[in-house]
Amino acid sequence: MTQQETTLPDTDDSQDHPPGHDVGRSEPAPHVKPKRLFRPIQLKLSRSKMNTVLALCAMLISAASFYATYMQAKAAQEQVAAAERQLEAETWPWLQFSYSNFDLEAERPRITIGILNSGTGPALIEWVQYHYRGQTYDSLTALFDACCNISAYREALDTAQQDDNEVNVLAKFGWYITSRAEHSLLADGATLPLFTMQKSNFNNRLWDKIDDISEQVEVFTCYCSLLKQCYISSVESHVSPVEDCTQGKLTLAQQDDTTTKEH
Repeated sequence: MTQQETTLPDTDDSQDHPPGHDVGRSEPAPHVKPKRLFRPIQLKLSRSKMNTVLALCAMLISAASFYATYMQAKAAQEQVAAAERQLEAETWPWLQFSYSNFDLEAERPRITIGILNSGTGPALIEWVQYHYRGQTYDSLTALFDACCNISAYREALDTAQQDDNEVNVLAKFGWYITSRAEHSLLADGATLPLFTMQKSNFNNRLWDKIDDISEQVEVFTCYCSLLKQCYISSVESHVSPVEDCTQGKLTLAQQDDTTTKEH
C-alpha cells in the first residue's frame, strides 16, 4: 500500500488583509465619546406655574422690604427712647430732707430743718407730710404744737415783745422761723428752709424736746419734675415714682393704715 501525500493548498494571506496593512500592527480603537454624569434637565413651566413662581418672588421681596422697614422703625424708636432718657436724666430732681442742731458759722446750737434738691433739675413741691406716733401733720408748726406746745412759747414771746418794745426778743429769747413748702419751685442745688430755732436760756427746754423727737419723725415729700414725672421721697432719701401727688397721698395713707393694723 503506497502512502499518498496530501498537499493542502496554500492560503493567500493577502486576501484577508488589505494592501498596505501590516499584519503585526493592531488597528486603533474607534473614538468613543465619554458619557455625561449629569444630563441637563429641561424645565417646561406652564403659565400657571410661572405665575406661582412670580407670586412667591413678590412675597419674598415684600417680606424683605417689611423687615427692613421694621428694623428702621425699631432703630428710630430706640433713638427716641434714648433721647427721652437723657432728657429725663437732665431734668431729674432729687429732694432730701435735712436736719441739723448746730450752726458751725455762729458756733452755737441751732435747729435747722430744710429740703435740699440734689438732683439735676428743678422740683415742684406739691406737699410735705410729717408722721409722728401714728399721726400725720401737714406742717412743722402743727407737729411741734402737738408734741411740744410751741404755740404757748410763741404767745410768751408775743407778750414779752408787747411789754417792752425796746427789747430784741429774737436775740434775747430765741425766736423761731417757719415756712411752708407746698407749691414751691425748688431749683437744683437749692435749699428751702422750713424751720429755724436758736437755743437760748429762755427756750432751752423746748429746744431740747424738739431735738429729742427729731429722730422719731418720718417725713415724706411729693414733688414733680418739669416733665411732670412725680416722686415721693422719704427722710431716708428713698425715692418712689408715683402717677401724681394726689394718688401718691392716697397710696401713702393706705400704707399707714396697713402698718397701723399690723401693729
